[in-house]
Amino acid sequence: MRTLCFLLSLLISTHASSWSNHTLVTHQLLATLPQVRDAAPVEVESLESFLLANEQALEAFLDQQEQWMQKNLWHYAPRPQDLAFKATGSKDDIRTRFAHGIRVNPNTKWPLYLQLLPGEKRASPPIKPQSVSTLKSFDHLVSVQLVQLQPGDKASAIDIVTTAADEPDHGLDIGLFTDSNTDYGKIYGFGKQPFGNPNLEYGTQAPFHMGFYHESSLLYALGGFLKQTYPEYRIQSFKQLSEFAFRQGHDYWGWRFMGWGLHYLSDFSNPYHVMPVPGNNTMTTLWVGLKNLIGFPEGQKQAIQLASNRHTVLEDFQSQVMSQAYEEKNLQHPTIQALTRQTAARVYEDDHIVTVISQQAYDKAHDIHKVLEQTMPKKYVDDPAVEYSELNAKSSLQATVLKTSGEDGYNKLIAIITDLLGGFSENGASYVEAILSVNTLQKDQARVD
Repeated sequence: MRTLCFLLSLLISTHASSWSNHTLVTHQLLATLPQVRDAAPVEVESLESFLLANEQALEAFLDQQEQWMQKNLWHYAPRPQDLAFKATGSKDDIRTRFAHGIRVNPNTKWPLYLQLLPGEKRASPPIKPQSVSTLKSFDHLVSVQLVQLQPGDKASAIDIVTTAADEPDHGLDIGLFTDSNTDYGKIYGFGKQPFGNPNLEYGTQAPFHMGFYHESSLLYALGGFLKQTYPEYRIQSFKQLSEFAFRQGHDYWGWRFMGWGLHYLSDFSNPYHVMPVPGNNTMTTLWVGLKNLIGFPEGQKQAIQLASNRHTVLEDFQSQVMSQAYEEKNLQHPTIQALTRQTAARVYEDDHIVTVISQQAYDKAHDIHKVLEQTMPKKYVDDPAVEYSELNAKSSLQATVLKTSGEDGYNKLIAIITDLLGGFSENGASYVEAILSVNTLQKDQARVD
């Protein structure tokens, strides 16, 4: 049983990012939410300043939050008591104490900066990608302008949240498991990495960006690792931290924590983050694992390669399409219009992460699989002998789709991505409005008191 569980875990693509540049899917949503768009600029504040100003209150808050997580989450690995944040008054280690308290990579940079949209330029001091990310590969950060901020500067809410929405892909969830070869991974309480390749630079973040809540009882019975995923933890943690920061009057960090939570929420709009192997049913997945167990590993290797290729090509196409639209200032593009809110969103409930938000993309997983097969070249999505990422095909992907499947195929792919982004628009707006409604309620109560 344990061996089969391990083999099944390997079927999941280790490509852990969802939409490669999260500013693309966040900015337009925020630009059409008046509560964010029209918010007054706030004073930029370093993480140390925020933590030191709220140390006593933060100790109590994080203790209460941990109790809430243990009581309410679908699956949760309790935080070891030794990691609980304690108010000591020491500035020297306060970042590390906070990182341990919320169990993120303590080597995270946490710089003060803005990440601009493709094509956007400002006459501001630049900041280098290596000052933003702990990773060696900077991916899309090299093609956008990164602007340095200083404590005391003023920044708009929309700029802060849009920037923060991309941050969790810059190292926040790297190395958190006991087999990650990090000192902090050994003490965080998450155990061994449940799936993915711990030897890949970005592979260890996968269990924090993928959540599998809708599989059959048989698959859960044979693959217990499926429950060891933590995006729900991150979504709730940063929502509550955002509300805490606003309540304490530190609006810069209220907006920034909100953006972090939106990252994981937008991950859930990509079917490859909520279903282990889109295109496979339960029995197919189990059969692949069983064949490998009895000495026929080829099917598993092929399934892994195909899932990885399809995940990456979907992300690359979406990134190219939306980057071009922003560079051309084409806000009428369907993918951007899908993120444009026209009405108030559904009222957020804590259980929606599992029952609504992840369910929406899960229900569309097989559809996106079919559309990719219909619109992409066979070698990109249906040839397990090909490693798509080595083809250097990203820059010409739109032209390739047009050549392969014509305008009808191209539009079909645009339409299904637009549908996925429309789901994030609803869910993201619901999340933002929930945070801000609590903030408004607290301010109104303070005036009454």
